[in-house]
Amino acid sequence: MRVLGVDPGSRVTGYGLVETGHPPRLLRWGVIRLGPRTPLPGRLRELYRRLRELLEELRPEVLVLEEVIPERFPRAALALGQAQGVVLLLSAEAGLPLFTYHPSTIKQTLTGNGRASKEQVAYMVRATLGLNGRTPPDATDALAVALTHIFRERTCFPRSGDG
Repeated sequence: MRVLGVDPGSRVTGYGLVETGHPPRLLRWGVIRLGPRTPLPGRLRELYRRLRELLEELRPEVLVLEEVIPERFPRAALALGQAQGVVLLLSAEAGLPLFTYHPSTIKQTLTGNGRASKEQVAYMVRATLGLNGRTPPDATDALAVALTHIFRERTCFPRSGDG
């Protein structure tokens, strides 16, 4: 199964494509930078266009996102929610299943601690996927949510041949 994790943002969106296996295999990661001076509707249109191209090229079987938590920064959460809406629309258009995970679930799944730091999560992403060096935080977050889905699917819904 090819899982595309997306960390949508109104200025930078990270993505990471991971394939199930023992261990999971990194296929591709990257970031989409949107024009900082472009008004939000234009950035959302550009995000839609570029993510649609990625979906056509990468052919994931599942899309996954981190849930937006609006309590801490409501204004930022609104912009993130709008960017997530673009991903929701693309998922529906492509007929792809979409899953969301709470940040504490991602941390718990990858590190064993639901209150782990971003650095601890990034370390586990790099270790699991055999990445050397640093990846941009947005791409790391996208890879983290993709790995979370793979690990939770493996644990909750075992498939024949998975081990």
